[in-house]
Amino acid sequence: MMSGEAMNDLNELPLNTGVCVLNSNADGLVALEKPVGALSHPNTSEDIERSLLRASYDYEGEFYFWKNAAGEERRVWLINRLDSPTSGVILVGLNAEIASTIKLQFSSHKVIKHYHALVRHQPAKNAGKWSDVISKDLINNGRKIKKGRLVKAKSSYQMISKPVGGFPIALLKLIPVTGRTHQLRIQCKKHGHPIVGDRSYGNFAFNREVALETGEKRLMLHASEVIVNYTYQGKVRVFRAASELPEAFHAVMRFRPGMKPQASTARARQPAGGQLAGRRFKSV
Repeated sequence: MMSGEAMNDLNELPLNTGVCVLNSNADGLVALEKPVGALSHPNTSEDIERSLLRASYDYEGEFYFWKNAAGEERRVWLINRLDSPTSGVILVGLNAEIASTIKLQFSSHKVIKHYHALVRHQPAKNAGKWSDVISKDLINNGRKIKKGRLVKAKSSYQMISKPVGGFPIALLKLIPVTGRTHQLRIQCKKHGHPIVGDRSYGNFAFNREVALETGEKRLMLHASEVIVNYTYQGKVRVFRAASELPEAFHAVMRFRPGMKPQASTARARQPAGGQLAGRRFKSV
């Protein structure tokens, strides 16, 4: 009989709608596909239907827990997090030991993380590095001080594609070196390339144009690949998981003025062509 400390059968995972297993290994390391809008973990009991797993969550232990059909407790440990509007690869552990091992790799910045983002305007250079000082919320005596601390944020970028004739956008691969909250979103904005659909750091007027013409409103940021090199029980391992670029990204990249909106998900649409039909966007 399995204890509540480990679970080896992936079929027992109570995956929520849209969540699927991308990769797993014998150590109990599992990569899941997180859909846009899903929560890395529930914040209240009402959030369970929107989280990765349809299960309760222990905030102190950072694990999901539930009982299977036989009444046995099962646990899955959350290793990293993604913002709700970000989709892509997220890691969990089927036992506490592997979760602790991989979390240590994350905290020491030894995990390779690749993101893809659609940004406004094309960078002057096809590749480069960003090193910035950004503000971070500070907790002092239990009180949250907004932007009370300055921290360093480092990332590199590579331009993957720059559509011609449509929106003035570019598809970038982003590789964060540090792991600050909202780091990529803040750095993209800071360097003049706000991420399309970003409701906190984006260009709101441009976001409305994209939504009107394509029907796509999501944040165009996707965790596309995670590579972890680690040692577990005396053996060196390499774990890789990749997630394909969502259709929403392609819908925005292939847009040309005059096209009918063809959103990747069903939603209310504007009349054919929209109010911007025939407009030619500046590619600057």
